[in-house]
Amino acid sequence: MAYCGDSQFTIRIDRLHTGEIRYLCWHKSNSILAKPNLILRNGKIKESDEGLATEYEFHYKECTYTVEQLRSEDGQSDLFFVEVTDKDQKKSTWKMEQMSIPKYLI
Repeated sequence: MAYCGDSQFTIRIDRLHTGEIRYLCWHKSNSILAKPNLILRNGKIKESDEGLATEYEFHYKECTYTVEQLRSEDGQSDLFFVEVTDKDQKKSTWKMEQMSIPKYLI
């Protein structure tokens, strides 16, 4: 569904065979073959009417994790924005870039 990263994190969002949406996050210093640093489950998906944006939302403790995927015209350079909102409504946002899924994960 989504695979993106920046200089600090690698994030993968996938759909399990049960239909559940899952968020996996690794610190860049770790391989994606290692156990993720954070796993969030039971995500929700919101699609824009035009199909140009998708929002994935996950809840963990008192925080909301939102990943917004903005589709590019070529389909190869989507942009991603990851936002974490805490219980006091303080937000932290990271801009990520689309990454190619390694062949061993397909």
